[in-house]
Amino acid sequence: MQHITLLTVGRVKSSWINEGCQEYLDRLRPSVKFTITEIPPSRQKDTEKQRQEESEQILHALEKQRGDIFLLDEAGERMASKQFSVFLSKAEDMGIPLTFIIGGAYGVSDHVRSIVRGSIRLSDMTLTHEMSRLFFLEQLYRAMEIKKGGGYHH
Repeated sequence: MQHITLLTVGRVKSSWINEGCQEYLDRLRPSVKFTITEIPPSRQKDTEKQRQEESEQILHALEKQRGDIFLLDEAGERMASKQFSVFLSKAEDMGIPLTFIIGGAYGVSDHVRSIVRGSIRLSDMTLTHEMSRLFFLEQLYRAMEIKKGGGYHH
């Protein structure tokens, strides 16, 4: 079973997004050991201080993680759903746990960027953090369905 962690700044407040996230988490449960770690957003008014504070919390949370770490970022690598499925399959075949990070509203520090294995773009459009979580879970489920030849992706 594949081990995947989503490390995210903030939590989902919108009930309809929460319901969508729960739907995909339930669908993923048979094939993925999935953990979500939520970091509270900084209350700093200065955006740089906010980014730094949240990044320090991310780095602290990453101390407990094993495996490869990827940033979900607007400047990340474009990856089609089938490519993402192949990427996940290779990691699973090698027994590598994966951690994906959704940073705060002002992104992450250069230090966080320097320690990740890579970054992946969820969309060319800007997404809210809540939508990013839902979109990531949907794409993760889609990738698993592609891998096992299910009918979800066609």
